Amino acid sequence: MTSANWCALLSSELKDKAVYSKNMVLLGKVKDVEIDLQEMKATHLVLEVKKQIAKEVLGKMIVIRHAKCRAPTELIESVKDAVILKQPTGELKGSLENM
Repeated sequence: MTSANWCALLSSELKDKAVYSKNMVLLGKVKDVEIDLQEMKATHLVLEVKKQIAKEVLGKMIVIRHAKCRAPTELIESVKDAVILKQPTGELKGSLENM
């Protein structure tokens, strides 16, 4: 495979990167990357989401300002200055997992 056919990204480059839904609603930011050691691939992003997003998407009532959840890497549409997911906010319920 030539370098023109693939891209590489360090997990440290993802840390604290803003995460948006398809309809450009700010969900929160990347806190970590989960890696499956048997398959040797990144499987989830660990997100710190805002209180309102946790309530809407996770159905989670929280007392603090933020909640953590897992987003499967299949949900990622693009990674540039921010991470953009493939689904709008209203369709993310059930796609993001509580932590």
